[in-house]
Amino acid sequence: MKRLIINILLFAGGLGYVSAQSPLFSIFDSFDKTPKSGEGKVVVHQSNALKKLVGTRIDSENIDVVNGKTFLVTQGYRVQVYSGNNQRTSRAEAFKLQTKIKELYQDIATYVTFNAPFWKLHVGNYRSFEEASLMLRDLRSTFPQIKNEIFIIEDDIRLPLD
Repeated sequence: MKRLIINILLFAGGLGYVSAQSPLFSIFDSFDKTPKSGEGKVVVHQSNALKKLVGTRIDSENIDVVNGKTFLVTQGYRVQVYSGNNQRTSRAEAFKLQTKIKELYQDIATYVTFNAPFWKLHVGNYRSFEEASLMLRDLRSTFPQIKNEIFIIEDDIRLPLD
């Protein structure tokens, strides 16, 4: 088990190094170099099939491509800022609040959804409850008139891979 963890860490640490190199270069090529004086040598024992997979992206149902950007879809948290079921005003209210949030937080993703009969506004893509809690507190202080309507929900989130 310890050996597996070490291999995973070596693999993950080398990905950043590999991406800066030419496409024909892999992390395993750096292990094959003759060590300099005072350096150790790393030997990786594995099949050639696994070596071929390193650095290639495998398509799956959890990968989403939107406008040329690749996202990993996974379970996480968002902050629900608005939910309304008034047919005449809820849609406009959700988009109006979305515009205000976009002006204050340009880098934070916002999502207006309609699931009959509710219009909802969700904010962010957070991997942990703690990350979402920070945004929750910030939004409650920014919008005190609706602070009792703002809460954290579990949702499928989209994390950028590129």
